[in-house]
Amino acid sequence: MNHYNIGDLSGQLINMNDTFLINNKTGSAPLSYTYRAYAEPVTFPTMGGTETLSASAIFSMNDVVFVTWHTTQSDFGGAICAYKQSGIGRYTFMDRVDFPDASYYEVSASENSSTGYYEVFMVGQRDQSSSNYLLADHAGAVVTRIDYDYINDEFWEPSAKELPLPGVAANDIVAAAAHYYIITGNGIGNADGGLYQIDRNMSAVEKGDLLSIDDGIALIVNPLTQSVNPGANSYAEVFTLDRSGSEYRIKSIAINYDYTTDQTNFTALQPYSTSNGITMGTNDGERGDLTWAQGIGAGASKTDSLIIAAGIDGIFEAGPSQNSNFSSVANFGPCLSTEFDAGSGLLYYADGADGVKVLAMGQYVVNNPTTNLYDVIGNFVPPTSASGNPNLPNTFYIKEISLYRSRNIALATGDAGVYFLQKNRD
Repeated sequence: MNHYNIGDLSGQLINMNDTFLINNKTGSAPLSYTYRAYAEPVTFPTMGGTETLSASAIFSMNDVVFVTWHTTQSDFGGAICAYKQSGIGRYTFMDRVDFPDASYYEVSASENSSTGYYEVFMVGQRDQSSSNYLLADHAGAVVTRIDYDYINDEFWEPSAKELPLPGVAANDIVAAAAHYYIITGNGIGNADGGLYQIDRNMSAVEKGDLLSIDDGIALIVNPLTQSVNPGANSYAEVFTLDRSGSEYRIKSIAINYDYTTDQTNFTALQPYSTSNGITMGTNDGERGDLTWAQGIGAGASKTDSLIIAAGIDGIFEAGPSQNSNFSSVANFGPCLSTEFDAGSGLLYYADGADGVKVLAMGQYVVNNPTTNLYDVIGNFVPPTSASGNPNLPNTFYIKEISLYRSRNIALATGDAGVYFLQKNRD
């Protein structure tokens, strides 16, 4: 690892205060947003000079936002940065750690109040010639944990741990039933992936389902049924998105955690729905996404608002019940990520180089009867140097949207960096 901190790097963050409005077609009050800060892309040293890394994933924990980065020109290389939200719309770059032989695609974190650390988990792939791991079926997939000292606001490098996983790359990670679950795949639809369970201490890959997943893409936990009871039994329902050839599939598993034995009943995934009969192309970019967006007509036990971001094919619903097929919802351009604002009833659709589509859902449709589900309310694009700020990039490509602390939004825009903005109060 190469460690940098707030005193070693300059020009990592540019403060902004640019407000814009989205006027919807119903004549209701416009939606107001303000760009608060811009994080410049990480520049990574290579044998031939330097390389600009691509922002890949965002995860917030209280007032800290973690961003992972990876190389796009070299085979391996990545970094993690921490940005702190200090007051309304104010961000500060806090710390950065580089990983010269590993690329990371997703990130998750949990708070350990007894130690004063955020335990940050990153998943991706590492150069096998550097790691020399001998795990059966390992082809590069890894999960790495590094702790962040939230008292002193710095990563604690001696805490770093790593586990190899079967598969080419680890593509997503979620916390559920007192454990973490990681999905792996190879990005080309082959039978090379799996779903794996690890503990927070990274002591072992405890369990795995190698048969149900081909090319693993994304994970999500059902928030309507999850039971989180620290120091007691817990329950979670986890949904997976994977691809077998050109067919996309949703599977699910119900996991119970027994506090007295410190064990789960994790076994095999069950089929939920597929893209049967729908022609879906190869994912645009390097990812897909699952978002829980409880919409109109979706009862507490239904999953007809489990949204699939399917790249060049737009977005789909997973279906209201077991054994149903995907339902095509909309295609406004390549969608790599979505995010749902339950309070406002808005679905944010990352439209690559065309910005962010804002779609009507849930409470928004209720409050605006002339609006239909998935109507485009408006579109916004990150400001660039063409808009008058020479310190901003010329182009962008939005890979991930993250909504946190009710109305704060971060946009990972690949090698164009990260934008932080805020939905203003109505």
